[in-house]
Amino acid sequence: MQNSARWGALALVLLLPLSTFAQKKAKAPKESEDMEHIREELGVNEFTAPSIDLVFEELGSIGQIPFDKVWRDLPDSPPQNRAQLALAAGAVIADGFLAVTAQKQSRIEPVGRVLLKLAKGLGVGEHVTKHSRSILEKAAKQNWEGVKKELTRAQADVEAAMLGLKDEEIAHLVALGGWLRGLEMTSTVVCEEYTPERARRLIQPELLEYFLDRVETLNPNFKKTTVAQTIETNLKEIKAITTKQVDAPIEEAEAKRIRDLVRDINKQINSGEE
Repeated sequence: MQNSARWGALALVLLLPLSTFAQKKAKAPKESEDMEHIREELGVNEFTAPSIDLVFEELGSIGQIPFDKVWRDLPDSPPQNRAQLALAAGAVIADGFLAVTAQKQSRIEPVGRVLLKLAKGLGVGEHVTKHSRSILEKAAKQNWEGVKKELTRAQADVEAAMLGLKDEEIAHLVALGGWLRGLEMTSTVVCEEYTPERARRLIQPELLEYFLDRVETLNPNFKKTTVAQTIETNLKEIKAITTKQVDAPIEEAEAKRIRDLVRDINKQINSGEE
């Protein structure tokens, strides 16, 4: 149980050890005792399903994010299955944080629109509608900190709705989708200005072990899909690349391979094809 919590804590934080992550973790909204009981029962907590905003807080610590290099086209239509919808929703929340970090007001409205569409596909549209409106209003006023808070609340509300339905898998997949987009962005930033020290931030075998364990427990029907198989295969290769001795750096070619592998996963998720 201790190892599982430690792995989950690392899941969305590529750049800092667990102690710093715990100190910086934003306080979640106060929940009822019933919700706390459900979270405990399903093993979902601030470590196993952390907020996507943390990856951007830490991403900024390695330098300026080259927006044009890491932005992507948002999905045109929602996927057909709920697992892929959850992955896509997490990724779009990450895209929202990217747009906010770069203060790209023109990208905020598309993010809010797509996120609402994905949330409706998951059956939790009402939990996101109010945040979408607020995101647009705050972006129009260039209140970037306010937009970040609304994105964080949107993720928390989707998670709470899934936990209310006792759907642990979907809650984890939202976090996984956000982390995968975050990893693509982080590896891209590293490759844009490679140094062994910057690349060392990609060495986190525990987080890969954690998410691979989550993939192992997915619905058997979803595990048969191309996107699920791509996630498992590519994460295993990324784990092999990053399983290094303490002083062994990640070479530039290896950092590029990590970027390409996670980019391939995200293209599969974004395409909507199973």
